[in-house]
Amino acid sequence: MPVRPIRALRYNMAGVVDLAAVLAPPYDIISAEEQDALYARDANNVIRLEYGKQSAEDTPDNNRYTRARAAEARWREEGMLVLDATPGYYPHHQRFTWGGQPRVRRGFFAAVELQPFGEGAVLPHEWTLKGPKEDRLRLMRTCLTSYSPVFGLYDSRHTALGELLARATTRDPVATAEGFGFNERLWRCDDLGLTEEITTALATRQILIADGHHRYETMLALRDTLRQTYPDAPATAAFNYAFMLLVDVSDPGLLLLATHRLLLLSSEMLAGVCRQLCEGFQRETLTVTHPDEVTDLLARQADAHAFIWYANGAYTLLTAPKALRNGLPVLDVQMAQEGIIGPLLALDPAGDATVERNVRYTISPEQAVARVDRGEVQAALFLNPTPIADVFTLAAAGVRLPQKSTYFYPKVPTGLVMHSLAPEVEVG
Repeated sequence: MPVRPIRALRYNMAGVVDLAAVLAPPYDIISAEEQDALYARDANNVIRLEYGKQSAEDTPDNNRYTRARAAEARWREEGMLVLDATPGYYPHHQRFTWGGQPRVRRGFFAAVELQPFGEGAVLPHEWTLKGPKEDRLRLMRTCLTSYSPVFGLYDSRHTALGELLARATTRDPVATAEGFGFNERLWRCDDLGLTEEITTALATRQILIADGHHRYETMLALRDTLRQTYPDAPATAAFNYAFMLLVDVSDPGLLLLATHRLLLLSSEMLAGVCRQLCEGFQRETLTVTHPDEVTDLLARQADAHAFIWYANGAYTLLTAPKALRNGLPVLDVQMAQEGIIGPLLALDPAGDATVERNVRYTISPEQAVARVDRGEVQAALFLNPTPIADVFTLAAAGVRLPQKSTYFYPKVPTGLVMHSLAPEVEVG
């Protein structure tokens, strides 16, 4: 798999008092309230590039995308953002606490050659939604910059990648960010011998997209457009490569959480819930004193397909035997979609119910229960986390899972490293 160093676009640390103040979470987990808070936090916060505000007065010539382009141009002219003169790899350590224990997830920012999924070097693991791809395409096409990376996983077994990346972090980091929920360390590796060793070690590795399928598919579509626009651009033009943070699948800091489903159901669909849940599942009424207990209750059922259904103030455990399909494991997210959600949506008399319209997602059981109780949604379906080894197995076999099958925590921050797609910018 061709993986190469990038000429990163980064905040100029000489002009940034607090790097954490200008970073942001990925756009797709930012609420309207959080967007306002990021705007207020710092006049140079990357939110103005990655996920700018919309206005009722927006026009084709003045909108969130054109304002992002203008802001980037202004910040580069002012020296707030700088484009590295030469390519490099960017090792990254993300420190966080989970379950009361400190953890560190180690990865590095790089450029990965864009290839259609069917060619097998880059593996998707879930289906995507149409709306986010249209939005990301407009942003990247207008700005010719990728502000937020795709999160990819690789298997480092039988390579020296761990040692090589450790050598790349022996010097002081080029950037640190602590505060506002961020705790980041970033290094720059531009030693030609070391970068070449890293590139060679990854040459035969497959990359599994852990998060950012929308961005990858958008970059692929944009690449095809830019190749037509700039036919003389070299093969090493940055727009031929996806901007990624790559993490070893065996990294001890890699944490995968469950993504629970929130369902918008009509009265007719609700009327069919009991019948549908009785088909193929054992049912047991549970006594739950706090929503967070569902995590432990489900963990005890790891040997079965297990879900907890919450509606009308009651919790019900649903279980079914694990199964294989064509010699491959059937995962809980597949069973949830095929055995519960899909059949329920099919009961909509208007025929308008779809996953995109009728399903919402959260990693928080407490938030899920609160939204049901407030009547914002009619039911919640709680799941166990999806095993990453099984995701790799299915992805390698060409099987794609339902949308939002995985949630890797914490999310990769936006703004530490960015990737210019201008035709004159080349990867290493």
